[in-house]
Amino acid sequence: MKSTFADWVIRKLSHWLLKKQNTFQRAYLCDFDQISKKINVGDVILVESHNRIGTIIRHVTQSPWTHAALYIGRLNDIEDSELRNIAAHYCGYDPDKQLIIESNIGCGVIITFLTNYQKSNIRILHPQGLTPEDSQKVVASSMSQLGMQYDLRHLLDLARFIFPWGIFPRRWRSSLFEHNALQPTKDICSSMIADAFQSVDYPILPLIEEGYQNEFEFIQRNDRLYTPCDFDYSPYFDVIKYPFFPLGQLGAYHNLPWLRDAISDDDGLNFIFLSPTLKTFFSSPAFAVVGASNDRNKIGNQVLRCYLQKKKKVYPVNPHEKTIEGLPCINKISNLPNTVKSISVITPPAETEKIVEEAIAKGIKNIWMQPGAESASAIQKCVDHNINVIDNGICILKEFGFRG
Repeated sequence: MKSTFADWVIRKLSHWLLKKQNTFQRAYLCDFDQISKKINVGDVILVESHNRIGTIIRHVTQSPWTHAALYIGRLNDIEDSELRNIAAHYCGYDPDKQLIIESNIGCGVIITFLTNYQKSNIRILHPQGLTPEDSQKVVASSMSQLGMQYDLRHLLDLARFIFPWGIFPRRWRSSLFEHNALQPTKDICSSMIADAFQSVDYPILPLIEEGYQNEFEFIQRNDRLYTPCDFDYSPYFDVIKYPFFPLGQLGAYHNLPWLRDAISDDDGLNFIFLSPTLKTFFSSPAFAVVGASNDRNKIGNQVLRCYLQKKKKVYPVNPHEKTIEGLPCINKISNLPNTVKSISVITPPAETEKIVEEAIAKGIKNIWMQPGAESASAIQKCVDHNINVIDNGICILKEFGFRG
């Protein structure tokens, strides 16, 4: 069959959206062996994926769960002989393979193996009270979508999510989640699964309204509006977790193999091993950067952004600025909130000596002097007043893994 320009665009865009990103895989959060033993036919599998499309979906839904699949069991778990033969075609007639059905960009709705997600962070959602007969109907409904492909419009919709809305005219903007019950989009993984459950009147996140004579009515949602995290939010699905280190016994968390005096960023890409001095510094509820700057090329700005990157409560101190990085400036140390017990100082050494005096009067307990801000006199004042001082060329940007 002759390839069209649209086919070429789909292949290129699919390849771009599926490209893996350099993010930390959190498969350690679940015990895959336990999951594979306990999972039941009809269970929904949520996946934390780490490709570009996963990043887009995570941004749109504000949830780590970016993909969904339906567990259909092993071959012998599929009661309908015709469907069993279809599934056998996908798994090579291996009766021991655990099968899932999912919809992926580039290949559409397919049957594949549960083990494909052995190294991913996954969550199992078990539909409460689903009968064995209806679980088979859910499997049959999802299998009826086998071979359905993603279309070009859907791919463009997904890609356009990464661009600011103001760039496009209104008629070009994404309509992926608009209400349009007549447009079929069963090619979305969560929509295909939602449609299968709604085919047996199983609720996910239905609209519930009070009808005639105070009777409640359930109204099915348009299945194209479902995203993977909706199964997690649903009160009708039990969340099944099998952590790699289970806490079945009282106080078992005390026996976890903690790496002491170390902290990690969200992605696990940077580790900070805390000395007692650093550990004390970071115990403060809030922080301040004295000498903060609006110039992003200056250390005073980079240190402030470093705190913000690490989700710390921080206040810029600069008497000549109103705001820095969107934060209101404090004009002097004495006006800092009492929750600030640790400050970073980025000032000339002569100015640092005055800063230390103000910090002593304010009751500051920890002072980090950035390289170039140190003063022998200022350091000695800190020592004389039992202030935990960090100096000797230790840079918070390096210690905290600042990303410029």
